[in-house]
Amino acid sequence: MSHGYEKSDLTEILHLEVHPSVVFKLGEDLITDSMQALIELVKNCYDADATWAEITINTGLADSESQGPPSITVKDNGSGMTVESIRRGWLTISNSVKREMKAQGLSTRLGRTPLGDKGLGRLGAQRLGDVVAIVTRPNGNAAEYELIIDWRDFHSKSSLNEVDLSLLTRPTQEHSGTTLTITELRDPEQWRDAAKSGSEDGASVLQKDLSVMISPYGDERGLKILLKVDEERVDLYDLPSRVRNAAEVRYILDYASGKLDVIGEASLDYWAPQEKARVEDRVAFESLLQADSGAAFLEWLRVHRPKQMQAFNCQAAEAPYFLSARRSIGLSDLDNVALQRSEQGDLFPADPGSFRGEVDYVTLGQGHPEAFNNRSEFRNYLKSLAGVRVYRDGFGVRMDEDWLGLRKSQTSGSSYYTLRPENTLGFIDISARYNAQLVETTDREGFADTPHYRNFMALLQGWRSFTEQFQTFIRRSYNEYRQEVEAVHTGIDPAASTEVLIQHVEDTRTRTIVTAKRQLRALREEADATAKSHERVANELDASQRSLFAGSIDPAIAQELSNLQAADKRTGESVSEIEAIVESLESERAVLQILRDQSEQLRGQLAQTWETVSLGLTAEAVSHEVAHVAEGISVRSAQIRRHLAEVEIADRKLSNYIQYVQSAASALKRQLAHLNPSLRYMRERRERISVADFCRDLVEYHQDRWNKGPISINVEVVHDFTIEVNRGKLTQVLDNLLLNSEYWLLQDHRLGAQSSPAVSLLIEAPYLYVSDNGRGVDRSVESTLFEPFVSFKKQGEGRGLGLYVVTQLLDSEGCTVALASDRNRNGRLFKFQMNLGGMRVEA
Repeated sequence: MSHGYEKSDLTEILHLEVHPSVVFKLGEDLITDSMQALIELVKNCYDADATWAEITINTGLADSESQGPPSITVKDNGSGMTVESIRRGWLTISNSVKREMKAQGLSTRLGRTPLGDKGLGRLGAQRLGDVVAIVTRPNGNAAEYELIIDWRDFHSKSSLNEVDLSLLTRPTQEHSGTTLTITELRDPEQWRDAAKSGSEDGASVLQKDLSVMISPYGDERGLKILLKVDEERVDLYDLPSRVRNAAEVRYILDYASGKLDVIGEASLDYWAPQEKARVEDRVAFESLLQADSGAAFLEWLRVHRPKQMQAFNCQAAEAPYFLSARRSIGLSDLDNVALQRSEQGDLFPADPGSFRGEVDYVTLGQGHPEAFNNRSEFRNYLKSLAGVRVYRDGFGVRMDEDWLGLRKSQTSGSSYYTLRPENTLGFIDISARYNAQLVETTDREGFADTPHYRNFMALLQGWRSFTEQFQTFIRRSYNEYRQEVEAVHTGIDPAASTEVLIQHVEDTRTRTIVTAKRQLRALREEADATAKSHERVANELDASQRSLFAGSIDPAIAQELSNLQAADKRTGESVSEIEAIVESLESERAVLQILRDQSEQLRGQLAQTWETVSLGLTAEAVSHEVAHVAEGISVRSAQIRRHLAEVEIADRKLSNYIQYVQSAASALKRQLAHLNPSLRYMRERRERISVADFCRDLVEYHQDRWNKGPISINVEVVHDFTIEVNRGKLTQVLDNLLLNSEYWLLQDHRLGAQSSPAVSLLIEAPYLYVSDNGRGVDRSVESTLFEPFVSFKKQGEGRGLGLYVVTQLLDSEGCTVALASDRNRNGRLFKFQMNLGGMRVEA
């Protein structure tokens, strides 16, 4: 149908315009603050292949008249910009040549992968001030270009292209580079305040803030950052270097090709007492560690803690460190590793790319580096520098203050030996080239949540777990070493039980009292004899003087006699007091008996505690299943209620519901029957049971739990035997082992590492073996696996107590558990061997 006009008569060409307010809004929203804006400009220097970049801040506070108004200048010796670079780079917002280079895998002449890729960094200049002047000399060009942009010119315009910008060209013989000067600063007071020295540590706020945004740990990328404030040079690298050189513990991290290698080194100062330590602690440190540079302690570790030394790969370290440890953490071994899909559809761990890092733990005991006037000044500077920061090619990525969770896991107890956030500083060094998958958010406030970032975090959490284990091991070992040395000096066996120690105190007390009484008796007799002798001499002198001098006694002699009598009296009183003290020691026998009773009571309570802990672990798994069943009943009940409201007579749905209720009730009974033997009132009931029959019953229970999953379980009987035990206690032992296998098998199945996960129980009197076909035990914890709080599970999902509970429960029955020497296809130990001989009933 025709409308009576030609299409061409109504056609008009339109263009999408951008109002200048959009540019200012982008600058405010996408550039977090002035410091971030400044860093974005310095990043341009890096991308331009500069070997140095100088930031000059004129606050307007200097006395020199030549300073002029407040300004910020960023100058570099990079490749400069051509006219085309200015047009496409500076004058076309969000057009990024660098993004195109990244996409094509290209790098600069110096091999750098550009940091900028959003084309928004130039908005940083707009955020800092109203006027920006750019003078640039492109490499290999005898021309110099100057461009001045006054952002205020855009305020009254309705479109960006209404403002004309003039590009000035002039000849030059100077080397390539760019100088960007910003004047008419938007917040000059900020820079004045930031440039002032802090009252406590002498470092300015500007110096501290820049250390967060520009790595103070060196110029490994080949770009040296220089800072000048009011013509005074500010060093960004010296103070951090001095602080790090005083670190007591240092960790070096190196990740590549799916493996994170960690080296930890501790100096003797790590054990040094702190400022308010007791005198005896300082004396012990000086005599036990400083006197021989830790040689005896290192030998004690090798002799008394060989398994832990092997687990941490500990050895003597080169000066200034005393002890080093090593650990390798595989990406594929991580718990809940994030996966990505290949072009062929296969799942594999998302690799975050190669990175490295160094982290230091600094306390300095009672000292401080020479660069600081006092300890308070040093501590304030350390506080400003504290934190593990992420730098991409030397430029900071803003993260949450406690992004590694150091503060979250910290306790206030004196036995908390791991990294404290206020004493920890260091860096994780990533790059645009190797870590492109770690994508920063648009506002530069952290990383986007991607599989690669989650694995990056998981690797670092694995490192943090290693630091906790290593530092706890070496600190507790020193405490035990000190106790042992001090005990040996007093003639006490360090391995003696509480009962033996109490008996030792009682025997020593008895011997001391007997010896003291014997010596006091002799002293009393000697004092009495001396007093009588003095009295006899006094009487004789008194008689002699009276006969010679007609009753007149020499005053000097009389005084001496009086002094002797007073001394005899005091001696008698002192001996009486000592006798009273010795007699009071007799009452200590009752105190020792109280200690003996309390020790026995605590030992019994501890045994009950471990049983309770194990009961909790068992109940945790069972309650999960009961909750599912209860939820099923609830849902079905709601459905049947709605159905009964619609019909008046029973039908097939009602019949099915009744059948389901019966089935659910049966399931609940099975769950509770499994839990009942572990309840307290059942704990002391012992019975004779066949190990094979017990295992078959247990397998039936777990098969019901696993019937919807991929895990299978079987029992093989080579030689059955009978044991006498509390059924609930043995259930707790095996549940802990089976739940542990279930956890890791499901992890492996999820990763595609095991398509048919299976658990096996092998009975061969007097042994019971539990194994699975999963990854096996990590070599780094083979020797410490049964110690408390050793776990490779994800934080919050593993307490590291399950296997320790197993050892405690079996030990209470005179039985043991260990890792059998067999190794699986991964070269790892995988089979738990329980010797149940202590429960066995002989035929």
